[in-house]
Formats: sequence, C-alpha cells, structure tokens
Amino acid sequence: MSFATSPDSGHSGPNTPPRGQVPPVKPTKSSPVGKVYKYFLPENREQYQKVGHDERFMLRPFDESGFLDFLKLKDQLPEVVLGENLRKQESFLELANTAAQIIKDEYFSQGNTLEFRDTGNKSPPGHVTDTKCKPNITAAFQNNWKDDVVRWPFIQLAGETASRGKPPNIQRGQAISYLHYLLLARPDLYVAQGLLSSEKGLTFFFGIGGEGIREFHVQWDHERFDQLLCAFIYRLYQPGHFADSSYINIEFDKETTAKYTINIRISEREKRVVSGFYPIYARNPFATRTHVLSHPRFKLGDKNLSILKDQLCRVGRRFKELKILQEHVHKSTQVPGVVVATYGETIPIGEHLLKVRWKHRLGLGESGSPFTSIPTLSQVLETLFDVLEVLRYLRLHREVLYRDISSGNVLYVENSSDRSSPPKTVPLPQDLCFVKYLLGESNDPSKTSMLLVDFNLAEHLGPENGDKTRIDRTGTPIFIARAVERGAPVPPTLARVPGIPHSCSPYATAHPDRVEKFSSLIEKQHFDPDLRCIDVKKSRDEFSHELNHDAESVFWLLLYWAMVVQPEKGGKEMIGAEFWSQLIGDHDSRNRLIRNIAFPRPLPTNLIHSLYKPLEPLITRLAAVLVIDSHWLAAPDPRKDLYYITEAFQRLILNFIIDNRGKEFMHCRLAMCSRWMHNPVLSRTRMKSRLIDGWCAMKEVVNR
Repeated sequence: MSFATSPDSGHSGPNTPPRGQVPPVKPTKSSPVGKVYKYFLPENREQYQKVGHDERFMLRPFDESGFLDFLKLKDQLPEVVLGENLRKQESFLELANTAAQIIKDEYFSQGNTLEFRDTGNKSPPGHVTDTKCKPNITAAFQNNWKDDVVRWPFIQLAGETASRGKPPNIQRGQAISYLHYLLLARPDLYVAQGLLSSEKGLTFFFGIGGEGIREFHVQWDHERFDQLLCAFIYRLYQPGHFADSSYINIEFDKETTAKYTINIRISEREKRVVSGFYPIYARNPFATRTHVLSHPRFKLGDKNLSILKDQLCRVGRRFKELKILQEHVHKSTQVPGVVVATYGETIPIGEHLLKVRWKHRLGLGESGSPFTSIPTLSQVLETLFDVLEVLRYLRLHREVLYRDISSGNVLYVENSSDRSSPPKTVPLPQDLCFVKYLLGESNDPSKTSMLLVDFNLAEHLGPENGDKTRIDRTGTPIFIARAVERGAPVPPTLARVPGIPHSCSPYATAHPDRVEKFSSLIEKQHFDPDLRCIDVKKSRDEFSHELNHDAESVFWLLLYWAMVVQPEKGGKEMIGAEFWSQLIGDHDSRNRLIRNIAFPRPLPTNLIHSLYKPLEPLITRLAAVLVIDSHWLAAPDPRKDLYYITEAFQRLILNFIIDNRGKEFMHCRLAMCSRWMHNPVLSRTRMKSRLIDGWCAMKEVVNR
C-alpha cells in the first residue's frame, strides 16, 4: 500500500479525515478502587466451589419466622400431614413429591405437577455457560421432563444429597454452586431455590440475585416440618415476588433450549409484548447480576433492538450505562466500534428482596461474536489494535474511561473487505483511524470488526461530576490491571524501561501528532534506591484507574487468548498449571508472570501453543512495557503520559501484523476445543477429568 501524502502535509491518507491537535488532558481522577471478586471459569462447577464461592455472599440465616416472612406465606398454608415415616434423608424424594402433589391439588389444580427427581448422574443441558455440573436433586414441572432430563431454563430447584464420604463444608458448597448456576440460567427469577438433604434434616437455600445467599435449616423431627416444606414448595409453583413479572412466558426451542416472551416498556404509556429473546450470556449472579438476550430481528421504530441486557445495579449509582452511551460516547457523532443504546428502563424490585439494587434494562442495536470465537490470530491482533484506538479516543475526546476490558466485553463483528468502497461523506470522529485502513484493506478509516459493549463500569470524567458517590468496582478478575487490583501502583523493581517502538509508515502518516509526542524515548535502566522506602499509604491515596490500566487489560486479554486456544493444525498441547495459576491469581501472582515473560528470552514451555511460537516476541515486548509502573518515572519522562502504553501497544501490534502478514500461523483457524491444563502431579485418568471444555466459552451462541 502507498500513501500520496507525507506526515507533514496535514492529511493522513487519501480518505482519512483531518487530524486535529491533541487537546490537553484534564486532571480529573477516576473513582477509587474497591474489592475485586475471585476469578473462576464460569462454566466450571469445581472451580466455583473452590475459588468462586465467596463468604461475602453468605448472608445471615433465617429463623423460622423470617423464613416464612421471606416466602410471604406466614400462617397462610393449611395444616398438612405428610407422614413421619418419610421424614428422613433416604425418603426425601417421595416426601417432596407427596408435598408437591398436595400443594398442586389444593392451590394449582389446573396446572402441571411439580416433580422432584434424582438426577445425580446426569448433567442438565442448555445452560448459558455450558456448565456440566450435575445436581443430585432437580425439581421441574412434569411437562418439562423429557426422557428423565430437564433443561436448565426449566429447572425450578437444584439441590444436593449429602453423602457420608464428603465433609459437610464440601456438600454445602456443592448445593450453593447449584444456586449460582440456576440464577444464571433463569433471567426471569430474582430468587433461585435450592436445598441440601442430610441425615440431620433439610437446609433450604435462597440465592438472591445481586445480594447473596440465605438459608434456613429444619430438622426432620421439627414439629412444623411438613408445613415449612410445603411453604417452600409453594413458592416453586408460584414464584410471586421471587420472579420478574416482565418475563411473560418461556418456551422450549430446539436450537437454543429457551425462548422468552418479554413485556418491554417503550415509554411511560406504551408497552410491547415481544416473543423470541434467546439467552446468550450471564455472569455475576450475586454481584452485578447480568443477563444478555438476543433477538436479531426485533426493531424499535426504525432502530434495531437486537440485544437486551438486564443488570442489577446499586441504587444511587452516579453513572448509568444508558447515559454514558447516549449523552457522552455518542453525544455528537456516533463512535465506530462502540455499541449503540436504543432504549433503557428501570424495573422496580420490591424492598422485600433487594434494598440496595435496581434492575436496569438496556436495549442495544448491535451484536457480535465473543472475543474467544475470533477464528485467527491475525483477526485477534487487528481487533485489539482497534480496541486500543477506541479506548484512547473515548478518554481523549469524550472524557469517558471504560474500566472493564474482558473477554466478554469485546465482541467480534465479521466484516468483508471494502477496499473499493467510496469514502464516507458523513463527518467522522477526529483522530480516529482503525487498522483495516492502515493495512490498506478498507478505504474507510472508521471500518472495524470490533464492538465494545458493557459500559456499566464506565465513568465520565467531566467536571460536572464533582465529588459525587463513585463506582468502586473497576474491572473483571484475570483481566484487571495489577495496580487497579492492588489499589496502588505496582511496586518498583530493577528492570529496563524500553524505548518507544518505531512507527511504521502507515501509522506515522495517519498520526503525525502522536509520533511527534513520543519521538525520542530510548531504553534505560530503572532503579531508584529511595523507592525502597516508598510511602505505601500515600501512593494508595494518589492512585486512580486510568487509560494506561485499560491498556494493560488488553495485554491480559491477548495472553489469555494465546494460552487457551488450540489451533486446528498442530498437535494437542496442554497449558502449564503453574502459568495458569499465575494468570488467575492475584496481582502479585500476575506481576511475577509479567516479569517472567518480559525478559528477552524464549517464553516458558507450554505457556502458549507451539504453533504460535512466532508470537512470543510480541508478547515479550508488550510485557516489558508493563514491568515498571509509570507512577515511579520522573515527571519529564513522556512514558509517564497516560496515553503512552496505548501508543506503545498500538505500534507494537501494528508492526507485528505488517511484518507477519501472509504467514501461516497468523491465519491458522482455531479448533472448537481448548487446551488442557497440565498438572504433572495428577494421574493420567485424573488429567482427563480436568479437560477444559470451556476455557474461553467457545460454544457460546455466536449471534451475540
């Protein structure tokens, strides 16, 4: 590709919009850092039990009065007798089905019967995370059982039967894990019900979305055992305040297992009942619980409304996603590569359930495939370059800081090349140019295959925000910048600070202002003896989330992809357990991983698949940029600039793409399965049981 103009001519290419001077950055600080929840693979039950279960989600247990008050059934059920001979662990299923039949005959004679079954050796299909966990006890309505199997979206209760071979805490953790997955599978429920049957009695569990888990234990010989069990089962028949009434109906669909009919409030006076929303994504059931549903053909007026996102957000939050997208991101000119919000509404939740959260529903006009479904390394690198371009544009020109780069928030939109398409006449955002234009694959600088979604944690840093209450959670575990997780700069160390990578001709032509700003940086040794006596408290007080931290998250996203993918060509290889544990560990663990990668030597064996060995120099150079936190650099050093890491990363990625275009490893497609985790301590049989079917959610619905 050739350009007709030079960097000094005032134009960046034949069809590139004029570039203006970089405006000064306002010294506005981002929000303080809050606690970050532990990371676990969303589809992996065992990891949830060992890592994801957090005692912060365990709320105060109910007493008998509180249990009935929560159910809103105090003194409302008839006196029933189920039979003392059934009140024991081995007879629980018969007991529960007897109670279910009595409740049905008394209150719901026209409906289906609720059935409790032993499903301990079967994994229910149809979960949005593709989990393979196996509840021992499952309750569902009779018409939803097919060949003794029920799909996750139709499960009313998932529970555990205690066995003598497992410690009580393990059994309790298993029962809690089913609540976690049931809340993810049921966007129509605010509260999921579960239980643990043991020799001592029953423990009833309530998974309250966005809040946590409450429980109530009743012994087999309790004088009101029958009435308490019937009260619990009544709410399975009639969820009442446990359910979101805007979900009108759920149907079985052969392709996706669940299809929802939802009552959407278009305005204060108008509602529409719309059928055909499919669940495609869910996470964080006990925190900011999020469900994403897809309807590719639905329009709101002349606008697409292909995606609905339901999210439980804290009451009184300063930043709202709809406002960020409509009033700040797309305020004057639509920003390419950023999702467009079509509509939003707030759904009230009774105080009886949630006192600290509201349910926000956001309608989005665009969709794409998960980041981990991007088929080749070349497309991954192009996507990451464009992510960095959008992040710096939003910070510079919109005063918006994204703050939550993760594999779930970067989508891929398949686009064909349009080198012959005419230039756009619509004014484009200033200082924005995506990789397809720089590579000569498009005549449109705004052409991108990347879509940034989920601005729930984004901040607008304008002066009008003042000192109002701010969001304190600032990232997704595994992808979050180390300093953000620490709440303070990464501790200094002896290392070399790299110089600025060279800028290739297309980049220099498109961005002469950027090239000039970072034109004279050479490698230098860094170690200040005085830093051994740093004031940790002061560094924490001065710290805030910034653009350079979002850029670091892009590095973790690339490393995550490179570690888990299995190419179609080349033998199957395993991930080293040591490196995986460092990646999913805390900030200190990931800091060790950064230092190990940053040295100019071959990467550790098994870190990435051998077919991608040519990618090692790029990963090493990106890591080297991150070793020394810019907080410790002297003020005159341009590397202290909040745009420096973004600049260095974009140059490195673009140079690598150009140097390796056409090479086989860049275009080798991925296999549907992911790499295994290798643990030399495990036996061969146990290693097979650790097969990582869903490290990167390859089987997620790609119509996202």
